[in-house]
Amino acid sequence: MPCLRRRPGRAWLVALTAVLFLLFGALTAYQLVARGRERAEAERESPAAPAAITGEAKPAPVADDWPQWRGPRRDGVSAETDLRAEWPADGPPTVWQARAGGGFSSVAAARGRAFTLVQDGEREALVCWDAVSGQERWRFAYPAHYRNQFGDGPRATPTIAGELIYFVGGTGLMHCVKAFGEQPELLWKKDLLQEFAAPEPKWGIAGSPLVEGELVYVQPGGPAGNSLVALHKDTGAIAWHRHDYPAGYSSPMAGTFAGRRQVVFFTGTHLVGVTPDTGNLLWEYSWPTANHCNIATPILTGDHVFITSGYEMGAALLHVEPAGDGWAVREVYRTRRLRDQFSTPVLYQDHVYGFDESNLVCLELATGKVRWKERGFEKGSLLVADGRLIIYGANGLLALADADPGGYRERGRGRASRQEASCWSAPALAAGRLYVRDQEKLTCYDVRKGS
Repeated sequence: MPCLRRRPGRAWLVALTAVLFLLFGALTAYQLVARGRERAEAERESPAAPAAITGEAKPAPVADDWPQWRGPRRDGVSAETDLRAEWPADGPPTVWQARAGGGFSSVAAARGRAFTLVQDGEREALVCWDAVSGQERWRFAYPAHYRNQFGDGPRATPTIAGELIYFVGGTGLMHCVKAFGEQPELLWKKDLLQEFAAPEPKWGIAGSPLVEGELVYVQPGGPAGNSLVALHKDTGAIAWHRHDYPAGYSSPMAGTFAGRRQVVFFTGTHLVGVTPDTGNLLWEYSWPTANHCNIATPILTGDHVFITSGYEMGAALLHVEPAGDGWAVREVYRTRRLRDQFSTPVLYQDHVYGFDESNLVCLELATGKVRWKERGFEKGSLLVADGRLIIYGANGLLALADADPGGYRERGRGRASRQEASCWSAPALAAGRLYVRDQEKLTCYDVRKGS
């Protein structure tokens, strides 16, 4: 009898063990399936890295100069060293301030002079300041007034090449002047929209001229072969005009792909590569954005191009490669994790630092994986110098942070402007002087170590 009483207990225990075993197996299978789905989703969003992404060998920039849009190599990276690793509580010390004016042009600086374009009443003006004292040396003004509900004035940054400076205003008036005498001397001028039958873009002409060899490249965006243009830099005479793409707001870049020098334009609807001497089309990649708002400058690194746009477009990494007798563009990945609306990201040590709408993000170039995000700048612009980010928010905040994919670590901040909505001009750095502007003033800060 005692043995009979123990048998039901054993049967119950065996049954319970079997049920638990089945539940454990089901749970394990579910977890394996779930992990597989997670891996598949991650692979779709962050594809495998290309075999290699290596930058082309570029001449070292001159540390003391910032002669054009985004610096010596148009990439937003400075060669400056011995800069402050930390900023004081209220930001770096101010060297000088000067009245500027409306517009979003950034600063070009070389040989002890700083230049930018401003709106001066009913005239646009290229203004030259002494970089040390902030004293205005001269002002080259001409009748022009681009108007827009989000801010009047010129958008593009001047380009210095030797003794000359090239600049394009918001209405498409382009000038070339001798820049380093006591007064500017006009060499030539053109009305890009009139000469190339181009409509005025909704947000004004914003692309900064590219000087490459003996030519200067611009993007009027006219129809019937008047979209992309190369001019002889000394005379302004037309070297070539090609294609029918509507104008974007981006600045052209020059790069070498598989040993072939090319000029890359980001138009309103396509990214294109052309031959520098003739403008013949080598390749194109469709990227249509609302209102043709392709604004960020393409990032060129080796045989790859990284592009980004706001308005829900996102970003893409592309591989440009020979294909038979021509060229092909292969999409490495697309992502909506970086949607840079008006500024251009910076590539530094295989990571892209830029703005995903109003979030500052660090993105792994090879995969598109986001390493970190930081709020508080309301969109903005940035550059990299001495291993750190210098960030200028659209809300007027100016900050220093490590250029480190491991995390956002701020090293100081201050307020550069009280205009808390339209600080859209990119910062510039030359000879230890950081230039930041808003719609009223240009401020020069000393960011050198020991200052």
